[in-house]
Amino acid sequence: MFFGSDGVKYKPIADKDREVIPVQLGREARGVLGISRRCAYGFPQVIVNRPVTLEIADITVFPTLFWLTCPYLRKAVSRLESEGWISRFEERLETDPAFAEQVADDHATHAETRLSLIPREVQARLAEDYPELFRVVAHSGVGGSRSREGVKCLHMHLADFFARGRNAIGEEVLRLLDCPLDCASGSCEEEL
Repeated sequence: MFFGSDGVKYKPIADKDREVIPVQLGREARGVLGISRRCAYGFPQVIVNRPVTLEIADITVFPTLFWLTCPYLRKAVSRLESEGWISRFEERLETDPAFAEQVADDHATHAETRLSLIPREVQARLAEDYPELFRVVAHSGVGGSRSREGVKCLHMHLADFFARGRNAIGEEVLRLLDCPLDCASGSCEEEL
């Protein structure tokens, strides 16, 4: 078990995870740091991504720190998005100052969490050599959102809530789900 500096728990990725995550996502996942949450069947539900990957002469920034990989939950959250919940949350941000403040704090603490997973020497190199990339990892919110007034993706807010235990939108999404948190099939392939 590993902990980020703010207490986010995750376990190292195992070989079986390296096999199932591409099945869940329908593509290879790059930069997976670990598993934050598993389903009742032991499959990843939320992964933790490396905010920065370094390859020879190439720096890649990936601001989506927590990724909902479970196909069953992704479908359930997609239904909420298709029912207009992104715009409903955006309207609430405009009309409910307390909610807007909570969401702004979620974005800020998410950015702090992301930054805490980047070694200080890499942060210094980014800040000096790639200041725009550094601003993305240091200041963008949930899912890399640069706007505090909009809602980018409900999946990412739910993943953030599962991983960090706090996210006002993610917590609301969890309440809105009209299904158990684990599928009945026990097979990620059947849920696709």
